Amino acid sequence: MKSGAGKGKLIAILALGLILLLTVFYVLANRRQPTDLTVLTATQATVQRDLESYYPQTPKAVVKYYAELTQCMYDPSNTDKEISELAKQSRLLFDEELRATQTDEDYLNSLHMTINTFRNESRKIISFTTSNSAEVEYRDTANGKLSSLYCVYTMQKDGVNYTDTEQFLLRKDEKGRWKILGWQSPATVAPAEQEPQAQ
Repeated sequence: MKSGAGKGKLIAILALGLILLLTVFYVLANRRQPTDLTVLTATQATVQRDLESYYPQTPKAVVKYYAELTQCMYDPSNTDKEISELAKQSRLLFDEELRATQTDEDYLNSLHMTINTFRNESRKIISFTTSNSAEVEYRDTANGKLSSLYCVYTMQKDGVNYTDTEQFLLRKDEKGRWKILGWQSPATVAPAEQEPQAQ
């Protein structure tokens, strides 16, 4: 009798072990395989930012993101669709007053012409730097709260590097977001045929 009970216990343990083994096998066999990871281009990664939920918080951050978009715009591997997405994203950073100066279509057409000029002249943007946060200037005016700062682009043409400086003017909108009101190039340093000046 004892031996029958021992055999029954052994069979129960073996059955339980078999069930556990089958469960593990089933789980492993039906586990979802990870999908292939897609490597995004710089353009794809840059245009995916959700500005409605994650709008840049400071004038420096707005200009930095605009400079990232601008650098991507002149990538010769972009498709027309990607250029359109970059244009759309950059206009989301514009103040309403600046947006009103051109339709979306006019802006895109102008952008295509500038991109073609860059390509024809073998020009590209290598990198950029913006003013330090402490260097951003703020002032209250009758037209709202304004800020200004600089962005220095390092450009390349025919293998020669040079810099192009742009001063940005931004205005805070009714939602408290800094929007680009305009920019100008106060000085352009031509390709370095001149000797560098001492700092």
